[in-house]
Amino acid sequence: MALLTQNSELKPHGIWNWTIPAWYTRLSNNELFVTCPQAGACAKVCYARNGTYLFPKVKEAHRRNLELVLNGPYEFEKMMCDELKARKFRPDGVARKLPEGAQMELLDPYLRKWINTGGKAVRIHDAGDFFEDWYLHLWISIAEQTPDVLFYAYTKEVSLFMTHPEFPINFRYLFSTGGLEDNLIGVQRHADVFPSEEAIVAAGYKSQSASDLLAIMLPTNRVGIPANNIRHFNKKINGRRFSEM
Repeated sequence: MALLTQNSELKPHGIWNWTIPAWYTRLSNNELFVTCPQAGACAKVCYARNGTYLFPKVKEAHRRNLELVLNGPYEFEKMMCDELKARKFRPDGVARKLPEGAQMELLDPYLRKWINTGGKAVRIHDAGDFFEDWYLHLWISIAEQTPDVLFYAYTKEVSLFMTHPEFPINFRYLFSTGGLEDNLIGVQRHADVFPSEEAIVAAGYKSQSASDLLAIMLPTNRVGIPANNIRHFNKKINGRRFSEM
């Protein structure tokens, strides 16, 4: 069973992703489990609680991923590390195209080498979040064991991440607004969701719409994401950014 997949937005950029249910789910034993403890206003307009994410087979696959972690975290860690040994996750020696908006001279040595050697990337969670400290440590350990793979994540678990001052060089993250701990973000790297590209520019942010990798490569700590064009979500957003909701 493949643990990593590629969704329609990430696949064109050669990014794999790991997914668990968004916000909360019912486990097989009927227990309610919260996967995004710090979700706030974002939960009302979460793209991962819409569309194909609601298909029964998709929901079941994401729940299966979560239970794989909960029922055997160290077995999951070994399975993930074994999967990442596959040739498709190894640097292929062909330099990647630098995402539009990133500047090579402003990237740190690890990212420059990663681009020049054709490294592979894994986005941790296109749904869900780091629901407990031990789970974050699990991913840190996986990153340490696969140093040529670039891992990155958006997270609303601000206080949890702030208790870990050091991360492996190949584990990158940024905070995302719309959660219960937005007040703790300050000037740290973060992403805010805006109603339009124009609103992103007007607020002094830089858009990551050209490639999700820009979340960790843009030369700014203020990353803007244009909202998905979902009609019933747009009504709730009502022209605001997530940090204003």
